[in-house]
Amino acid sequence: MRYLELHNVEYGECVVLGGSHGEILMVDCGSMNRNRKEDGRELTLCVNEGILERYRKSPSRAFLLSHCHRDHLSGFWNLLGKEPKYFSRIYLPASPCDAHGRYLLLEFALFVFVFLRDQTDYSRANIASLRLFERAARASGPETVRGLGAGDSFAFDGVTYDVLWPVRENYPFAPLFASAVEDMNVELSSPFLPECAARFQALKSEFCRAYGRAASGKELDAQQAAECTALLLRIDELAPELNLLPPAPDIREILSRPVVRTAYADALNAASVVFHNRRTQEASLDDILMTGDAAPETMDAIAGQLYGGYYILKAPHHGTASHWSHLFSEISAEHILISSGGYDKGGKIAQEYVDFPAVKHCTNCEPCEWYAGSGCSCSRMAVCYDLAAGPGLTIKCPFVRGGQKEESDCRIYVVGASGRRSCLCDNLPSQINL
Repeated sequence: MRYLELHNVEYGECVVLGGSHGEILMVDCGSMNRNRKEDGRELTLCVNEGILERYRKSPSRAFLLSHCHRDHLSGFWNLLGKEPKYFSRIYLPASPCDAHGRYLLLEFALFVFVFLRDQTDYSRANIASLRLFERAARASGPETVRGLGAGDSFAFDGVTYDVLWPVRENYPFAPLFASAVEDMNVELSSPFLPECAARFQALKSEFCRAYGRAASGKELDAQQAAECTALLLRIDELAPELNLLPPAPDIREILSRPVVRTAYADALNAASVVFHNRRTQEASLDDILMTGDAAPETMDAIAGQLYGGYYILKAPHHGTASHWSHLFSEISAEHILISSGGYDKGGKIAQEYVDFPAVKHCTNCEPCEWYAGSGCSCSRMAVCYDLAAGPGLTIKCPFVRGGQKEESDCRIYVVGASGRRSCLCDNLPSQINL
């Protein structure tokens, strides 16, 4: 990895790893916001005209989606809609199954697909996961698409990256979420219901197995993509009849409960693809831990596979307090990436990141209580170990001071409306007295 660019997509994420020969690996691309507050522009334009054009001359472009939430996914669809063959390789998250072999995330999404036909943001977000492999294969070709789960690996710029999560089998779903899926299945289990209920249950299981094969870790083939599409169409044809069944209102009520919606969102986050580089010798500048929106429980599950320190740690879930893991205080990191932005449900950036002895690279200071209280970036107080003259405060960095150097010593940049900037999020002069 020669450089890393963290794009300001408001409350969303887009991290781009740049290779030595111009190739890129884009990890996530999406946002919950419609406009970028930095310049007021629509984020679809920022993605299509900014991100797409920025890497157009790259000889090779790969994309990795950590999980199926809009703030990580929407920009990816924009890119494929604008230029279907933009990526030569697309990595998509595997959907895990529990100890009984049931794909609960997919089952939940299928219940939404059938019983919530109102096309709200909630239903669209659920349904997106069902068509993930189909849409990517249709745009870029099935040979470019591959599922990723624990135990898989991929290469970029001469470095092998190992996927630590999610495990494909015996996945530990949260009891509340698992219970909600079970309750909906029970609603359709009565032998006195019309035959369409049993047909739906059979097609649901068949679709989940087909999806699992598509996301097996091997390159997708056209037959696998077609099988998933055909099964979803058959389920869709059953939907009008299923919605007339006596249990249909009860299933809609379960799906509409705020606690169930939150449980599903949490389950998607917890199943984020987490990966790091494979060390072949000692620690190096290639050491990076990418976490998606991994939950604290996710980090606990992979604790034994983590290194004692990383050059770059990406904070999960936009650096919010709800996804801070105690493990982060037990490992070292020289740089932390926080893709933050204003969003009413997002929450504040965890104080633990402010206190963490590392240089922070944040896209937006709006949700940061440190900035609100101090008026300046917390990275001003951090020691950077990448400075050519030796360790020192970040304000000693020639790139931070502006205009004196085209490249930073750390090779990490935040990219937004004002171009490529350093680790300071406050836009204040580097000479400011604290």
